Amino acid sequence: MNVQTILTVLLFVITWCTIAWAAPVTTYVAEFSMSGASKPDEMKSTIQTLLLSRLSNEKITTTGKQEGAEIKVSGSYILSGSLFSLDALAVNASGGVVARSFAQGKDPDELIPAVAALAKSLAEGIEKGTVSSVPSKAAVVQAEVVRPMPTVPAALQGIYRLEGVLSGIAVGRTFPGGERELFVIGTHTLRYYRQGAEMKLLTEIPYKVYENVLAVDTADLDNDSIPEIYVTVMKGETLVSQVWTVDGVSMKQIAGPLPYFFRALSALNGKKKLYAQKISGLSDFDGQVAELVKSGESYTLTNPVKLPKQGYLYNFNLLKSAKGEPDTIITDRSGNLRVFNPAGDELLKSSEEYGGSETSFKRTDLDSTNSSGSGYRKVFLDQRTVVKADGELLVPKNSGSWYTLNKHTYNKNSLFCFAWNGTSLDEKWHTSQSGFYLSDFAYDDAAHEVLLLEVVSKEDGIFDAGASRIVIKKVD
Repeated sequence: MNVQTILTVLLFVITWCTIAWAAPVTTYVAEFSMSGASKPDEMKSTIQTLLLSRLSNEKITTTGKQEGAEIKVSGSYILSGSLFSLDALAVNASGGVVARSFAQGKDPDELIPAVAALAKSLAEGIEKGTVSSVPSKAAVVQAEVVRPMPTVPAALQGIYRLEGVLSGIAVGRTFPGGERELFVIGTHTLRYYRQGAEMKLLTEIPYKVYENVLAVDTADLDNDSIPEIYVTVMKGETLVSQVWTVDGVSMKQIAGPLPYFFRALSALNGKKKLYAQKISGLSDFDGQVAELVKSGESYTLTNPVKLPKQGYLYNFNLLKSAKGEPDTIITDRSGNLRVFNPAGDELLKSSEEYGGSETSFKRTDLDSTNSSGSGYRKVFLDQRTVVKADGELLVPKNSGSWYTLNKHTYNKNSLFCFAWNGTSLDEKWHTSQSGFYLSDFAYDDAAHEVLLLEVVSKEDGIFDAGASRIVIKKVD
């Protein structure tokens, strides 16, 4: 091959690579969520149209449809008084954050310049993988370089593979020899394990096929140093929840059926409390969330909790404010974290989405327009959050391909740790992303360990029960 031929081939390769590299990135712009807008539907359309136009350039092709897109841009519009804020996040198809930014303005006339500044900032992030600060006369824009936060400074304590698709985990006692009690549920099972060098299954309680086990929690409400096991169970559309206790190497039921959903939270003083909520014919979660109190063999509800509008038993927790008062945090229906003070004022709304759960129960669908024709709908429980003794907040994040039609199907997860300073949630660390769905997790404050319950193989036919695993990491 002569020199001229070699040069021709090289020129062709360079030209081809340049053309391929310069191919524009197809970017899907979703409608923003709205808070405080007087005409939310109109504002959704306006912001989406403006961003589609201003984000498009020679390197980015924008689209209002997610099919075939390489990048997804989503965000929120929040109006408080005369001040508005635009928060946006760009992620790739695998859920990785590519860019994020926000812009603010003081009146409606500043919306277009704010969107333009936001688009410029996002475009730089999409093109370079980082976001630069973009000043604007009409709007204040703050952005940050997207760098991975420190992954959890963890020593892996162990991985234990378990048979079946398991959906809930709770920690019991730790014995002098180091063994720890674990209570794990599947859709139709409650298991009692002792975890040490090995994971020992001591007993398993089977449930009927028409009984749906939804959640498991532990709390020592009678103060005898032996935590009770509170199991949320549905029979059809009726709550038939149960309370169990350890009896040697087996278990015995001490109460039930009870008409409550259960969820245990560590109170601001560090003592674990159990909260409950009911169900009704028309409401999936009926009445106020209240503290469950055990008196002898009976249970009553007391000290109702005042929650924000979207708050309910499975999406709230309590953070200590700078004044020592309880600020309420919820995970809203879109997966955003929102913090409220005791007066009900919203202090923060995250720009990223968290949570994500496949655990659900069925309710009769009274809406005659139900397009599925199944006659029922699924009600999904939100993922738990945990407040550690030092006040830090643990929040799970499940994700999956955003191309999937079923938004409640997940295949990877991370666990995030935040510190609440009264105005913002500062990320302290997160675990490296795991390639499995996180169905539940627990935190052992005494051992400073997180116990992650992951589904590694979902059921595939009547002969495949699937598989799960417990991953234990020390985080402090």
